[in-house]
Amino acid sequence: MTTAVDGVDLILPRGEVLALLGPSGCGKSSLLRAIAGLEPLAAGSVAWDGEDLTTTPTHRRGFGLMFQDGQLFAHRDVARNVSYGLRGTRWGASRAVRDERVAEVLELVGLAGYGRRAVGTLSGGQAQRVALARSLAPAPRLLLLDEPLSSLDRRLREDLAGEVARVLRAAGTTALHVTHDHDEAFTVADRVGVMLDGRLVQVATPSELRASPATPEVAAFLGL
Repeated sequence: MTTAVDGVDLILPRGEVLALLGPSGCGKSSLLRAIAGLEPLAAGSVAWDGEDLTTTPTHRRGFGLMFQDGQLFAHRDVARNVSYGLRGTRWGASRAVRDERVAEVLELVGLAGYGRRAVGTLSGGQAQRVALARSLAPAPRLLLLDEPLSSLDRRLREDLAGEVARVLRAAGTTALHVTHDHDEAFTVADRVGVMLDGRLVQVATPSELRASPATPEVAAFLGL
């Protein structure tokens, strides 16, 4: 049996955006999936505000998920994609309330007026904005983003990283953002956790990481 993540101890304060940064195969996506409840834990626990969620199903954790390809519903327009997660929330009681919430989050991600657009007419960057709006619409207590920009070209990825940072802070969202891209991590996050070989080697602000990498391996990975 291969150990994907080993000995990780991570605390995420409310309202903080933390990036998990590391090369492919280092365990960062496995850690995110374990937090989401998509992967069983061989040991340890996941808790929120002191509540043990280790055996709580994914759909009952109150966490939002956003993946690399956005996973939009092609048969739904933009507004119906965004409103999908509102059922069972405080915005799900009436059509008028849902429509108001959808308009609010679309404006937040810079897509005001796009509600009736077909998903197939969107650019890659617009589609990821819709996916971000859908994940934010239910106001999750934690948003988990797994390489959300990696399918985009470099220029668009750089532009959208700044937008993701702006949107998460404007919404006051607590978020864990997984990426292999140094610039993306440093742009989006308040703190960055560097993962190497299944271990969380260092957690620090971007400026602290640049100034004082904890090990030669961290320095080499960051190109310092």
